[in-house]
Amino acid sequence: MNAAEAPGEVRFRRSRRRTLLYAAGGVPVATATAWLTVRLLFGTAAADPFPNLLIFLLTAVGGYVQAQRQIGLPLLLTGNQIVLTCPGGGSLAIGWDNLAVAEVRGRIAPILVLEPADPGRTRPVLSRWEWGRNGLWNQSRAQRPHEIRVPLYGLTPGAGRLRAELAGRRRSATASGVQEANPAGPPAPPGPGR
Repeated sequence: MNAAEAPGEVRFRRSRRRTLLYAAGGVPVATATAWLTVRLLFGTAAADPFPNLLIFLLTAVGGYVQAQRQIGLPLLLTGNQIVLTCPGGGSLAIGWDNLAVAEVRGRIAPILVLEPADPGRTRPVLSRWEWGRNGLWNQSRAQRPHEIRVPLYGLTPGAGRLRAELAGRRRSATASGVQEANPAGPPAPPGPGR
């Protein structure tokens, strides 16, 4: 995935500036939540700044660790496939017609969720729980055997743009796939007892 992209290709990557802005917004929120919790539980604000600084430090370190464990970025959307970066540094290509689920979930902490319809058609072939083993406590932990979850902290050009690109490309791939695969119309539903 080089810097020169072909027409119709969109590359998404992690931006250091956006990641720092995300962390800079999260740390004060965590500190204020901790201060408010202490205030409500004990009835008085703690005069000692150490607990607040400790929470501030733990939040900053936790955010840094989570950012380092993120996988899947950079990713490239082409006319016929989506290409993700694997945990080992290689790439995983999934065709648009092979995606059962392709969506961005969440607004504050967006996550790209992909699930191939046929894992044998991905390049390289996706084995069961291959992406589910990544991360013990982070959000890339998969819930289904072939599900791929990619946290999108600090994504550039942005999660909104990725949502729009996925919707447009999935719609066009589905429309052309339906016309080619079944020109006679939808299949008949199964009979009773099957």
